[in-house]
Amino acid sequence: MAFAGLALAVVAGVATAVAAAGATESAPGKSAGRYACVGTSNDAELKVDLGNGEGGVWASEITLTVMGGTAQISGSVYDMDKPIAKKRKPPQLRLKPKTLTAAQRAELLEGLAAAINRPEEAPDCPVSTVQTAKLSWSCKSASGNTSSSGDMSFESDRCPTKGDAKGSGTTHAIGVADWAAAALRRLGAR
Repeated sequence: MAFAGLALAVVAGVATAVAAAGATESAPGKSAGRYACVGTSNDAELKVDLGNGEGGVWASEITLTVMGGTAQISGSVYDMDKPIAKKRKPPQLRLKPKTLTAAQRAELLEGLAAAINRPEEAPDCPVSTVQTAKLSWSCKSASGNTSSSGDMSFESDRCPTKGDAKGSGTTHAIGVADWAAAALRRLGAR
């Protein structure tokens, strides 16, 4: 009888370990990825450069800077979800430097990870423009002896948001651009 109880405990322990391993394996697919150091480092910078329209004529950027553990964000982005009048620029959201709480910094990076990790679906519209997104980051360790940096770029087509030409579909470049506009709106950009 004691042997059966021990065997049940071992089986339950193995099942728990397997479930934990499965959760660990799936977690990186939803994590911040290579730029995760920006969320934990005391000194870091994450820059998101965006380009909308042919040749990136509507260029914009967001910069998240962390110094001594205090995070600050600033930048401006074109709000591509707003209707654009003929031959006019889309509205631009501008955010003066704003200090973030640790929770806001974590939420911002989680939103970016969700935009990048989301499944892609090619835009389906008769007319499109180019959408680009480039992330670059650098982080220093607390001691300052080690650092990490990198970049990643995305480019795709983007459907217009006006009239009958509106199409569907999203890509990593569109996701990052939409994340940037939503983040600035949420933080009070005008």
